[in-house]
Amino acid sequence: MYTVIMKITKYEHSGLAFEKDGKILLVDPVEFKQKLPELTNVVGIILTHKHGDHCQPAVVERIKAANPALELVTSAETAEMVNGASAAKAGDTRDVAGFQLAFFGRDHAAIIPGQVPCDNIGVVVDGLVVNPGDSFDLPSGSAKVLLAPIASPWNKIAETIDFVKKARPEVVIPIHDAVLSDLGMTFNCNWLKNACAEIGAKFVQLGFGESYEI
Repeated sequence: MYTVIMKITKYEHSGLAFEKDGKILLVDPVEFKQKLPELTNVVGIILTHKHGDHCQPAVVERIKAANPALELVTSAETAEMVNGASAAKAGDTRDVAGFQLAFFGRDHAAIIPGQVPCDNIGVVVDGLVVNPGDSFDLPSGSAKVLLAPIASPWNKIAETIDFVKKARPEVVIPIHDAVLSDLGMTFNCNWLKNACAEIGAKFVQLGFGESYEI
């Protein structure tokens, strides 16, 4: 019998919810065209960095109001912008209500060559799911599920493909997709799907509110 360890739900852009044992951990919850559902049992929020497509303090405050005991973890620069946040750096580990978190990386990927836009933290959730934030950094060890940024001012799809081939995960879920039109999404996902087939990885594209169980 297949036992579900965790459910991963995709929201807008890089917004994600990890759920197990009735508890929810959010990463980069934002709202643009779609409103987040009213989430209860949220035990933690991770903000990978301070940019407005990942960190929206008003959204965070609304989630905190409904879940006052949650733990908020982010990068050092972002912690200065968000009330009640603690900063994590590469090498740090945390236990957030049973979610085992390991942090890696340091810098947001360069948009203009040679310039670091801000700091950025990647996170491994329960040793299974790797989220690099806005970077192509990877932790040591292997990933069962890789969350792969698919389009941004700092990358092109060829770089995402190289990232996936380097990580060699079992499952790839594209994120960081709000900058794409429907046509652009189709193009980029097709390229990434082909790359996944080359390395024997499963490609899982999730729409808003759709989930994948591991």
